[in-house]
Amino acid sequence: MHSHQKLFISLLLFTMLLWACGSKKELPVALKPANIVKNFQTDLVINYRLDKTGIRDTFNNAINDAFKGSFDLAEYDVKISLSKPKDANVEIEGKSMLVVVPVAVQVTKKTFLTDLNAKGVLEMSFITDTDIDSLWNFKTLTKLSHHRWVEKPKLSIAGLNIPIEAISNFALNKSKTMIETSIDQAVKDNFTLKSKMKENMTMFDQPFRLDTSLSAWLSIKPEEFRLNKVINNRFSALGKIQIKGVSTFTTYKPAPFKVSDKLPKIFWSEAIPDSSIFRVVADIKTMDINPVINANLNGKTFSEGDKSITLSNIVTNCDYEYFRVVSDVSGTVNGTLIIKGKPKYDALKNEFYMEDVDMDIKTKNVIHKAAAWIAQGKIRKELESKLRFSVQSFLSEAQKNIDTQLKTFKDKYDIEMKLGLGSADVENFELKPGQIEAVLKTKFHLEMRIKDFKSFGKF
Repeated sequence: MHSHQKLFISLLLFTMLLWACGSKKELPVALKPANIVKNFQTDLVINYRLDKTGIRDTFNNAINDAFKGSFDLAEYDVKISLSKPKDANVEIEGKSMLVVVPVAVQVTKKTFLTDLNAKGVLEMSFITDTDIDSLWNFKTLTKLSHHRWVEKPKLSIAGLNIPIEAISNFALNKSKTMIETSIDQAVKDNFTLKSKMKENMTMFDQPFRLDTSLSAWLSIKPEEFRLNKVINNRFSALGKIQIKGVSTFTTYKPAPFKVSDKLPKIFWSEAIPDSSIFRVVADIKTMDINPVINANLNGKTFSEGDKSITLSNIVTNCDYEYFRVVSDVSGTVNGTLIIKGKPKYDALKNEFYMEDVDMDIKTKNVIHKAAAWIAQGKIRKELESKLRFSVQSFLSEAQKNIDTQLKTFKDKYDIEMKLGLGSADVENFELKPGQIEAVLKTKFHLEMRIKDFKSFGKF
């Protein structure tokens, strides 16, 4: 069950990789990967809809099983049978469930003349209080809160003294105990929260390999879970689960850590936001993005009047202040083009651009300023435009990919999910020799439809 978790993680990573490719930096000699020491909070919020139709089915099946067979009331020589004439109704609010059950009571007494039958209908309301402590222990307590006879059984014949009130009370107490037990057992059997969460936490034990063409790894360390009280709606119950933790992205495989050995604690909270904020600490070595840059720019021709240059064999690198794009050029000029500048991020436009761009040409081992037709005219503008990247412009295409993958996920696991990307921007970044370290923040809204309690096991 790693697939849906990998899904949105992959999309967030893809956002970052596109940004890295637009920034274009590469180190000719590999450095020892730097350890990331900055930790940034990530908040994943799952807005779930609990389908009440599925929940009703769970309870009704459990109650039906409890009503099998009949019971003898020996002191009055009668037999009592209990059944459910129509489905119980279930409502969920806060930490409680209200189950209203109609109970048909049939009383049979054999006499020397004939078998006497009486029928009655009892409506019973049960409240199931649920709770989860910080160590994921799930508890339920079901009690009868209210009952009323819609129709009391009537059984009378001349010469027989049948204490119908005593029979009615017996039916009430017997059905009360059976229903309370069946409801508690149904929740216990279908909502094995602690064991399922331990099983699911194994997905975080190892870093995720998110891209096979690049060395791209994402590690997620959940630190705390939060759960809010459920809000009752007409057809479903609405709630939110928040996972607070730290996420780290690297271009080398980090050491694993055992999250599943000990579950992060869970707490009740009514201050859970609607949207997720996913922060990724990015440590991107420029040598790893070089293949993507070549795929984007290698072989492209730039022209100014009757002069032109074609780029090939592109590599990038960076130091603490500048990054450089180095490319072989052929055409009007043959040699090596070196573009140097300071990367900047425009938070208002949500894009990267180059500042103080300088262009040099290296021919016959001599470096000199690029000719004006390259460094000052149309070609310069085109090259500078290639060194700009809008983070936000990527999101619409990413949303299409998300929708496609979620449909595949629904067909495979029968869990309906919706993920709407809101925004993606860079909180801060800094250059280091051969790498760039940055924090990417993505906001998105994640919804999940849960058909019944068993769906929690799939999650």
